[in-house]
Amino acid sequence: MADNNDNYFRVISNQVRFGCGYRTVLGGKRQYYAWLGEPNRNDDYFTTTSVTWAEFEEIQRDYPAEIIADRKAADEFYDKYIKDHHIIAQGWNKIL
Repeated sequence: MADNNDNYFRVISNQVRFGCGYRTVLGGKRQYYAWLGEPNRNDDYFTTTSVTWAEFEEIQRDYPAEIIADRKAADEFYDKYIKDHHIIAQGWNKIL
């Protein structure tokens, strides 16, 4: 977990990789995001989506500590915070 007031990045699960964070964008506005990696052997295709402050707070509350998630937990995270959200970054080994 890294936090310097302008940026925050958190790994919730490193088994099936997903997490959240925020960054400060042009104009000083804070952009909250969730990310999920889809594994391909030792490589991941990351999808990072924009989430609301309320969703970010919900993630922080529902995942207070790092976990070792299984595919089911990752799919639930995907359904709530990735699916149908605006994609802000996507690609092999590409996260904010």
